[in-house]
Amino acid sequence: MFKPNHTITNEILNKIAEIESIRTQVERARVLPERAIELHFRATVEKVYSSTSIEGNPLSLKQVDSLLRNQSLTQRKYAEIEVRNYKTALDYIDKRKQKNAALAYEDLLHLHKLTMKGLIPKDKAGALRTGSIYIVDQDEKLKYTGPGAKSVQKKLEGLVSWLDSVGETVHPCIGAALLHYQLASIHPFADGNGRMARLAAMFYLGTRDYDFNGSIVLDSYYAQERSEYYAALHNCQGEKYQEGQDLTSWLEYYITGFLSSAKVLLAEIAILSVIEPFVEQKRIDRDEADLLTYALQFGSISLSEAAQILPGLSRRTLQRKLKDLTEGGYLLQTGAARNTRYVIKQ
Repeated sequence: MFKPNHTITNEILNKIAEIESIRTQVERARVLPERAIELHFRATVEKVYSSTSIEGNPLSLKQVDSLLRNQSLTQRKYAEIEVRNYKTALDYIDKRKQKNAALAYEDLLHLHKLTMKGLIPKDKAGALRTGSIYIVDQDEKLKYTGPGAKSVQKKLEGLVSWLDSVGETVHPCIGAALLHYQLASIHPFADGNGRMARLAAMFYLGTRDYDFNGSIVLDSYYAQERSEYYAALHNCQGEKYQEGQDLTSWLEYYITGFLSSAKVLLAEIAILSVIEPFVEQKRIDRDEADLLTYALQFGSISLSEAAQILPGLSRRTLQRKLKDLTEGGYLLQTGAARNTRYVIKQ
């Protein structure tokens, strides 16, 4: 099982305390559900853009936004696939969060399959690497060697088991940081390991109800200074995979980035809170906001999907809420009977 070696310094504790304070402010902020939905979508766009740009994707933030609104506007097929795949992986995380289940080994494989579909050979997407892994710098100089392929599955399973065993005794920020680091260090796949480390951390934060309703964007912090991001990992990793490395400096980097991202989110919410009283728009309740968030993320929603999102409501109540959202101009009803779906109205 994974046994991380680190020290929780006063600096880390102080920053976590500040993150906790911001989280409370975010939860108490008076923002209309409609605005929260758009905030969540903007965060999704930024996550996709930042994480794929770290790996060299050439598309701009505006182009990524257009793609995720189902507008194909480039001829860079690989780049478009990479962006759409990452969005699909984030959608999977959002759906899994609703089941309130912990991160599993199978989730890691499935996330990789979704992320790398059409980008690498089919038999390598969602499958552990079978050969050695070497990371080189821009000058083709060897910087890091990952663990042997035969040990990868055991190490991944040990990592997931550790997360499960510590439960809520480890703060979500610490757990996410260690998961991110260890997954990047194991480098379990032939390609896409950086994206997987960031996705897995976001997945874990979601299961701990610590992703700020899906609106915090950690990837932008890494993308702003890629060299610092890679240096923070490499400073702990060394030149070859080892266990028992002191991960304190990585934790300090990660928590600093988390705090920075939380501050950005709080500033955005503060602006929304100020302009909200001047916006004339029909108010919707929290249940309706959850239905709209799902429809915005996945393009549409059905009655059966609504029942999974809000299991405590009767079928008739859900039908009424979907009808109200349709009459309110948020959704557009398509199909009939069992094929009825409610599509986000553009």
